[in-house]
Amino acid sequence: MSIKLYGFKSPNPVKVRIALEELGLSYDYQHVDLYEKENKSPTFLSINPRGKVPVLVFEGVTICESNASLAYLAERCGRLWPKDDDGDRARALDLMFLEGSAFQELAGVFFFNRVVLPRVGREPDLAREAKATAKLEPILKILSNQLGDKEYLFGDYTLVDCSFGAWLPYLTLDHRPALVSWRDRITSRPSWSISLQM
Repeated sequence: MSIKLYGFKSPNPVKVRIALEELGLSYDYQHVDLYEKENKSPTFLSINPRGKVPVLVFEGVTICESNASLAYLAERCGRLWPKDDDGDRARALDLMFLEGSAFQELAGVFFFNRVVLPRVGREPDLAREAKATAKLEPILKILSNQLGDKEYLFGDYTLVDCSFGAWLPYLTLDHRPALVSWRDRITSRPSWSISLQM
């Protein structure tokens, strides 16, 4: 099986790398240094004209969106996806689309403020962070309700946990202790530390 992942140590590429690790798949990892603008090179733009990571190449199929990669891996491997008990598969898709359409934009404010701006010597935009905090609250409530007293969103670990989990370390979640515990369980998995390696 030929699998290659082009990535960087930011949440969207990390979530795909975590998924590959969790699925136990052998893959070639190509680090694309965004700070050095390697994603704008002609070579990389020939792979993804948008100049974005991740890019997953799975047996000749190229996928350039992180959640599309996760859904494709779930479909191909038949694992780490909820069973269709009481509509869990539909709920999983709903949450994955929520992560891609709303959650990651807001969580990205925290990653940008807390990781990217310090790296380039700039101060965080606290006003923007405050706005994102307010807008995130309804989504955090949805996640809290879905999690309930389970270890992971659907009981067992799934690629939905992977999708949200890559962003959780950059958020302030102290007011939601169940989400803090969920985050801690996700980040203590072996796949997490491997996914942050170059």
